[in-house]
Amino acid sequence: MNERKTVALVPAYNEEPRIARVLEVITSSPLVNEIIVLDDGSRDKTSEIASRFPVKVLRWEQNRGKGAVLQSGLEKAPDADYYLFLDADLINFNIEHIEKILTPLTWPEPADMTIGVFKHGNKNHVNMAQHYFSVLNGQRALRREFVEILPDLNWSRFGVEILLTRYAALAKRKVSYPELHGITHVTKEEKLGFFGGFCHRLQMYQECVFSLFVHKKMIKRHPGKVPPDILKKI
Repeated sequence: MNERKTVALVPAYNEEPRIARVLEVITSSPLVNEIIVLDDGSRDKTSEIASRFPVKVLRWEQNRGKGAVLQSGLEKAPDADYYLFLDADLINFNIEHIEKILTPLTWPEPADMTIGVFKHGNKNHVNMAQHYFSVLNGQRALRREFVEILPDLNWSRFGVEILLTRYAALAKRKVSYPELHGITHVTKEEKLGFFGGFCHRLQMYQECVFSLFVHKKMIKRHPGKVPPDILKKI
């Protein structure tokens, strides 16, 4: 893996108190060659904190949504062999988790995408959500060969993980689900308080449900680099 280029993409929105812990881990990993922080219109010092690390920072004045900034990140690193998606609010995250996410891309039968599944974290409700809805997990890795046939992600916002997973099935690409032990994340209620977190979570679920039920229609409308043979089957 060290002979091939791995680029980590870290989408972030108002993660000033948390992003440093995540970047400390990623920058210490020998498996990651380049890191791009995608600041999606933060109103705090997320970009300033990120700039203290050996990373590239892309910042937008207005919030565009997770799907759109990941699309921009992929376009900024067209020469990568592997793309690693990591959220900026992870807790108990370490370099072994990075290895767990990346390894199935190369061995024993290479997967086209991996989706990390949290196990035995210290938040029971997060563990339960991971067990039943791992499709929503943002900790992923993708081979360039898969990225090269992806549809446009710009429209998907928080539904981007569902879009990626459903598209992998449509394209008959192999997906692996490595277990990430001990890891968890800061919940929206912890970040924004109960009411603010509830409203933000409701918005996220609405965007996820939209992606779940209309992803085929949206792929046809925004095919990106989807090959014609796959597009005909959708």
